[in-house]
Amino acid sequence: MTDQNPPRKPKSELESRTFKDGTIYLFRRADYKKPTWFCRVKVPGVKGYISCSTKTTDEHDAYKFADDVFHNALGRIASGQDITSKKVSVALKEYIDYVEVNEPEKNRYIKVLFLKKWFEFFGNMRLKDINTATLTALNEWTSKKSIERQEQLRKEKKERAERLAKARGDRPKRTHKNKVVQKVEKPEKPIKGLSPNTIKRLSTYQKQFFHWCLDRNYIEALPRSPRLKTEANRRPHFSLDDYNKLTRYFQKYLKVKNKKILRERTMLVNYVLILSNTGIRVGEARTLKWRDIREIPAPENSNQPPDIALFVKGKTGIREVVARTPDVKLYFQRILEIRKKELGGKKPKENDYIFCNRDGLPIGSFKTSFNRLIDEAEVACDSHGVRRSIYSLRHTYATFRLQEGVHQFILAKNMGTSTEMLEKHYGHTSNVASAAELTKGGNFKGDKKAKAVDWL
Repeated sequence: MTDQNPPRKPKSELESRTFKDGTIYLFRRADYKKPTWFCRVKVPGVKGYISCSTKTTDEHDAYKFADDVFHNALGRIASGQDITSKKVSVALKEYIDYVEVNEPEKNRYIKVLFLKKWFEFFGNMRLKDINTATLTALNEWTSKKSIERQEQLRKEKKERAERLAKARGDRPKRTHKNKVVQKVEKPEKPIKGLSPNTIKRLSTYQKQFFHWCLDRNYIEALPRSPRLKTEANRRPHFSLDDYNKLTRYFQKYLKVKNKKILRERTMLVNYVLILSNTGIRVGEARTLKWRDIREIPAPENSNQPPDIALFVKGKTGIREVVARTPDVKLYFQRILEIRKKELGGKKPKENDYIFCNRDGLPIGSFKTSFNRLIDEAEVACDSHGVRRSIYSLRHTYATFRLQEGVHQFILAKNMGTSTEMLEKHYGHTSNVASAAELTKGGNFKGDKKAKAVDWL
């Protein structure tokens, strides 16, 4: 009886062909049912070989493929390209694996997202072929893809809305107090390319990738990064008139009977007042606890109330922030009264979050409620038509402080930033050095004997 599955022949039994005095070498496993031809090409003046599959079982087509590889390699060498360097796609895959293991999780997601998009752009390009023009084209390509993605999302959103409207058919319209509720159609925002900050971030990712390649000897020198065409735009802040208009609107904003809504709005109002009078970042406010607040004793023989200092932890480390005015104490006391009622008359613990929900967990974001607030108060945009955000409160603090004569160095230290950043973004404000900085008598170090606030 014949064996239906005879053993394979040894790997040494190959069928091979040699052309052009060994320059092109074709080979395949003779015992395969559909043996594919592989090629090994030797290019004059280049170390090593170019080896790849011809993806065909026909010998004539395989030779034609190998001959094209040979002549393409000659053309690339003549144009100054390096055909022996590692492919960008291979290095990118290794780098992504490195990033996912070695970088913090908060920085990893966005970075890997951008890196994976580069596979499509670089294709079969090699590392040593990358130059300044390549990186400029990469930034332009990324911006173009971003616009296409926004257009696609907008198209899908419209299609969903049309399907939903068709499915509703002749359903009765929503009413409130026997009045038909008319849905207000918001104007579509214009589709834009990458912002200057995103372009800067992409440039940083590129530099980090090429430094990583240099450390592993994949490249001999770093490609020169393209010059970024970024403008030092003024950050949107509240002018004095708009800030006063916003604070005057608070009285009307808090006139609600629903206790839950009143609680949320009271928390937001005091959040706005605290951030605009301390300049702390949104992330710093989110983690602020009652233990982080203390009073700075006023100078002796002075009738001034004690200043308020906050210990915050942000992207520049831990620092002590001196509030612009002692009135900040009042804003904290309002939040304290809310928490005492929710805790049955007891004071919150020192480790409790200040800006928190009823369950004591920190409020993730005030973004939605803040946007609604500035829309209702009719102060959503600045004089240049740029929409304001919660970060505008920090920019407002910086602008007001500079206009009031606080020295840039002292202000930068209080805000956890640099004088260069203040000059870059707030250089339009008048800056006259003042003898008494920040609180006109406040001290960053404070009194070592000063105790925590006694009203907790």
